Amino acid sequence: MRILVSGGSGLVGTELITALTYDGHQIVKLVRGRPNPMARNTEIGWNPEHGAFDSTGLRRIDAAIHLGGVSIAGGRWSSKRKLLIQESRVRSTHLLAQALAGMSERPPVLIIASAAGYYGDRGEEPLTEDSPPGEGFLAETAVRWENAADTARDAGIRVVHARFGLILSRQGGLLGKIRVPFQTALGGKLGSGRQWGPWISLVDVVSGLSFVLNNEDISGPVNFTTPTPIRNEDFTKLMAKTLSRPAWLNVPEPIVKLVFGQMGTETMLYSQRAFPGVLRVSGFEWRYDDLGEVLFHELVTSRSDSWGNTTNR
Repeated sequence: MRILVSGGSGLVGTELITALTYDGHQIVKLVRGRPNPMARNTEIGWNPEHGAFDSTGLRRIDAAIHLGGVSIAGGRWSSKRKLLIQESRVRSTHLLAQALAGMSERPPVLIIASAAGYYGDRGEEPLTEDSPPGEGFLAETAVRWENAADTARDAGIRVVHARFGLILSRQGGLLGKIRVPFQTALGGKLGSGRQWGPWISLVDVVSGLSFVLNNEDISGPVNFTTPTPIRNEDFTKLMAKTLSRPAWLNVPEPIVKLVFGQMGTETMLYSQRAFPGVLRVSGFEWRYDDLGEVLFHELVTSRSDSWGNTTNR
């Protein structure tokens, strides 16, 4: 397949492109500004902030995967930062959906990154793809983000919203931020530690995207999480055990809110007990559904995976 990918330089995008290329697919990257003249057939320029899209490069696209968006964990959320986070997702999705819907030969599928933040703070409530959105900035952003693809959906394109949980990889994301504090015995639970966190390994994210890409029966929201969400206090204990370090520096809820503001409240204290209903019913097989196993693999052993050994693909 000839697959259009945005966000190809990010944590997920880099690994996804490697895996898809290994499988024999041709990748066309969406890049900001002008594409490299030497990569005319493999890059398309766009600028979502200004609504610019080089649609002349769109031809014979068999699928599109949109992974773009400014990081939500780049510091406290000022009004300006919140606008940037939201608009980087909504505008780019709307622009891409319009471009694909306007093609004479439309791709049959568009996969768009979303987030488990869609559910807000839900305590002990089990959450599936059928659960309504919650409250808060991330929930509001996720709703607008997913609705921005309506143009493509209305044009008959199969649209999938990949609601990512916490993606675990030594290469970045959550583990990239907390590994050093835990290694230096500065890790600890956040708030009460009772909040649930949905998680998934990077290996399973990539394998899951390939699985969804090739499964025509899957559309709409899909929780990209394992069947085993975990409480923050239990995650903390496993991190300490894996790295053989104590985790004594617990951070009370008022301190999280004081230091990190709304960003800390929503990303560190909110509880989302989300389950992957669609993936499980569709027959997806996780490489890692045991948190201790994936932490040991990512933080202790050297990574020896090759994409030729992944399942579901």
